[in-house]
This record gives sequence, C-alpha cells and structure tokens, in this order.
Amino acid sequence: MRILHVSSECAPWAKSGGLGDVVGALPDALARSSNEVEVATVMPLYRKARQTLAKRGLELDDTGVVADVNIGPGVARVRFLRLDRGERSPVLFAANDAAFDRDGLYGYDDDALRFILFCKAVVGVAPQLLGGRPDIIHAHDWHAALVPGLVASSGRHLLPTTRTILTLHNIAYQGVCSKDLMPITGLPWELFHMDAFEWFDNINLLKGGIATSTAVTTVSPTYARELEHEPFGANLSGFLRGQAIFGILNGIDTDEWDPSADVHLDAHYDAEHLDAKREVRRALLELCEWPEEPEIPLLGVVSRMTGQKGLDLVAELASELYRMPARLVVLGTGEPGLEDAFRLAARHYGWHVRTQIDFNVALSHKLIAGCDALLVPSRFEPCGLTQMYAMRCGTVPIVHKTGGLADTVHDPGDEALARGEGTGFVFEHPTKIGLRWAIERAARMYRERPQGWRAIQRAGMQRDWSWTRSAADYLGLYRALCR
Repeated sequence: MRILHVSSECAPWAKSGGLGDVVGALPDALARSSNEVEVATVMPLYRKARQTLAKRGLELDDTGVVADVNIGPGVARVRFLRLDRGERSPVLFAANDAAFDRDGLYGYDDDALRFILFCKAVVGVAPQLLGGRPDIIHAHDWHAALVPGLVASSGRHLLPTTRTILTLHNIAYQGVCSKDLMPITGLPWELFHMDAFEWFDNINLLKGGIATSTAVTTVSPTYARELEHEPFGANLSGFLRGQAIFGILNGIDTDEWDPSADVHLDAHYDAEHLDAKREVRRALLELCEWPEEPEIPLLGVVSRMTGQKGLDLVAELASELYRMPARLVVLGTGEPGLEDAFRLAARHYGWHVRTQIDFNVALSHKLIAGCDALLVPSRFEPCGLTQMYAMRCGTVPIVHKTGGLADTVHDPGDEALARGEGTGFVFEHPTKIGLRWAIERAARMYRERPQGWRAIQRAGMQRDWSWTRSAADYLGLYRALCR
C-alpha cells in the first residue's frame, strides 16, 4: 500500500506547532507498523527547512521530478528533492524559491496562491514521487485541502483509484480566498457551490477539501463531536453535521520525549526513579534565578500565545499566585497583547513569574520536565500535545475539559487521584475562576499529599502516549478505503 502525506509542515524541518509534530511522527509510525506499507511525506522547501538541513549536515537528492504548474497567465516550476533517512520514511521537498524561500512559513498576502501551487504540483506528479500511483493521499489542514478536490475532479485521470483523506488539525484556519483564484486552482466551476468550495461568494479551501475527500479525520474523538457545534465548528458546524468525521487521537514521539535519555535535561529519570526529576527542577529554578523552596509548586506554560490557548486567564491570575503559593514560568510567542501581558507580569511579580518570549526547543524540554505542573487552559483544543509531553515527563497537567485534553487527562477527583487512578486536574469552565480552582486543587495536593502527587506522576508516565495505537487506527481506515 502506497501512502503519500501532504503537509505544509513536518518536524523537524519546519513547523509552527502541533501539525508539524504530527506529520513528523505519523508516517514513521505507519512504516513501522506494517511491512506492506510504503509511505512518504511531501512538504514545501522553505528557507527554514534549508537552514535546518544545513545545520544537520544533510543534503537533498534531486529526484528529477519537475512539475510545471499553470498559475494565472504564467507557469511556475516546482522541483522535487528527496531526503532518505535509513529506516525512517523519506521526506520529499517541493522547491520553488519565489513561493517558499521566505523568512516565515505563513502570514503572507499570497498564502492561498502559494499553497494552491504546492497542491497542484503534488497531484500532478504524485505517481512519480512514490514510484507508482499512491493508494492513499493523506492531506493535512487547509494548506493541502485542495488535493482532495483535484483528485476528485481534474486530476482523476492521473489517479483513478487513489483515495484521499483530509485531517483537520485546527478548523479555525480554513484558507478562505477570493473566487478570482478559482481558474488558478485547477478545479472545475462545478465545485464552486455551497456544498463544496463556495463560501459567501469566496473560496473556502478547507470546506471544499472536506466535501471532496474520501474520508475526513480529526485529531481526537471529543473534537470530532465538538465540531458539530459552535463555536468549535468555526462557522462550519452546520456543514459538518452532514459529514462522517473519524476522531483518531494523536500520539507523540516518545523517543524525543523520554526523560530517561533526553539530551536537553540536566538529569535523567523514569517512573520508578522520580527523585532525579528534582535535579531537573533545580536546574530550571537556577535559570529563573529563584531559590529552591520545595513546598511551592512550579507551574509551566509552553504554548503559542493566542486567544484559543486561554493564556489570558493565566496572565490574569499572575497577581494571585503568591497566596496559593505557586510560581510560574512561561515560554512562547504569539499575539503581541499576550506577549506584553506576560512581560508585564514578570516585571511586576518577579518573585513568582518568569517569562521568556521565544521559540526554543531545548528550553521547552527543560521547562516541561522541570516543572511540577503544566497549564493548558485552551478554550478549544483539537488534540494538544504538550499535556502528553508533560505526562510522559512526570509533570502533572492542569487542563480545560475540551477536545483532546478531555481525551487524554483523566480527573476522577482528589481522593482517586491520590490513589493513582487519574493523570491530572481538569476544570470545565474556561474562566479565571475555573482555572484558579484547578490550580488551587493542584497546589494543595502538591503541598499536603506528596505521595498522592507522586501517584499522579506515575499514572501519567505509565500511559502509552506513542503513535503505535494511532498508527494502527489510521492503517485500519486506509485498508477500509482501499477495499
């Protein structure tokens, strides 16, 4: 079975969030799961990807595959380069410097045109990329959502038996653009209607991809159900009620997030040797220039700073942490207003708040493993990975009950948590009051019942957060579609 993943991101080459982590791990897990699977990933060759490859001393092989894509009155040439990685699945890079050799991945006025180019190029040469027609093309988010539409229409003659899957990692981003781009997409005008690509007289690439895919998945069972209701459906809930959406929970790279071997940590530990986690905590306190105070829990945030993530609730509570008592370390970048709020909190409440406005992989590992608890107060969360990273590292998550957070963090109440029957603290209302209630519960457990806290840590560490289960679910879906 030949499977081609199409994505705008793939870790570690270029990513902005969880999408890149998922696409960086799932194809490898699929390849390991079955000898009958031949899988590859294709992504744009961004400037960031070139820099990452160069830092690692890796060179790309020219496949000789070229796609000449009609873009309005002109033709854009896309070359495909390949990275082979031994036992890991290969990654293909679509190279067009005018479209992708830029400082960032997204945020440009011509983003829709850039990813239309990417999708058209991939569909046009997909059989050459895999050495034969793919049985499955698995597209991810709006950037790749044109692929199912092309395979179902103008590209059908190239891929007559290929099935398509579109995974919704975050439906808030839909790729809405002017209908003036319709001739450039390669789609027939017959697909510009309210049940496909049309959206208030514009094009909605994600909506059209959902309508034309053989199957649609999302990244947790709870999020799949939430999408049928607003505000989770991002104005598409009515449309989505007519779709069958499979919720398959993400996994994580358990080798990268292994506290017994993580190169970023100052000490190593596992579920049976948790005392060494105190050394990682101590090293983080030193970075913060804070003294060791064992009875004060250290809370962490590692996140994109957006309204979706509920971090405004954390910022509002900064002034109250001293009385719990608790300390807070924040790492992330994003909306200027949230960045400023956390800078201000660190300036005013330096005894118990530290802020680092940065995207720093090494520091994220130190923070997630070194903290006692991780805050994930997202208003909605399709899956979320940081809470799984935290549990893998023996750091207790404090989360809002939504999407994948509800599917991964189990809170049976304080007594059962202290017996090791749950994995974290969950609050149901995404408000300052709800978050404060959860933090106070956690701080009390940490301070007054250390053995109970240790039981929660071990329960999270002993769960299987790997991609093995998720890959098996995807493989089952692929096989069902190919029958």
